Amino acid sequence: MSNLVICCENVVKNYQDGGLSVEVLKQINLNITKGESVCIVGASGSGKSTLLHLLGGLDKPSSGEVSLMGQSLSNLTQKQLGDLRNRYLGFVYQFHHLLPEFSAEENVMMPLLIAKKNKDEARKAASEMLEKVGLKNRATHRPGELSGGERQRAAIARALVTRPACILADEPTGNLDRQNAANVLAMMMDLKNELGTALVVVTHDDQATQHFDRVMTMQDGVLA
Repeated sequence: MSNLVICCENVVKNYQDGGLSVEVLKQINLNITKGESVCIVGASGSGKSTLLHLLGGLDKPSSGEVSLMGQSLSNLTQKQLGDLRNRYLGFVYQFHHLLPEFSAEENVMMPLLIAKKNKDEARKAASEMLEKVGLKNRATHRPGELSGGERQRAAIARALVTRPACILADEPTGNLDRQNAANVLAMMMDLKNELGTALVVVTHDDQATQHFDRVMTMQDGVLA
């Protein structure tokens, strides 16, 4: 059984800007293996978020190949892609994207309900994950009643509740003060280790690079 979770081979991404073709990513090669943590740092506009979207199957490369758990993402239908993503990936963004009308627990249950899990099972799994991120006593609160750090921890619980093979996190601490940012990153590391999940974080924060197995730099669409 291969330990490879995500494989990215010779990936190029171009965007059309007026009549010009702008190359955002240049010949990216990257392997993410089971349980490892990778931090990709780079300035705004360097192509980090574009790469993360390709790794997560949220966008397609102009050329090259991205595969998830040994399956190429290029020829899948939207439904197949959605099923694969929901099964193997968790996403964390700079803005928590929690649904404001639902409680923290209901938000964390969502990916399991989408995956057609039984409601009681989903509630139990959500409750356990909220306990892991220190929000057990905030389960019934809506996002508007939580602090910024608590909202981000709820978003992390939602990303991890399906016990995915990999978490893809785009500037997960970008909206938090230094102390909260450090706490959230430490918690993501602890959970990654506990659950055996791979973790890929893109950030422009050089302080965030400690504790990662690998740190890579993205500059002008090139990964070094």
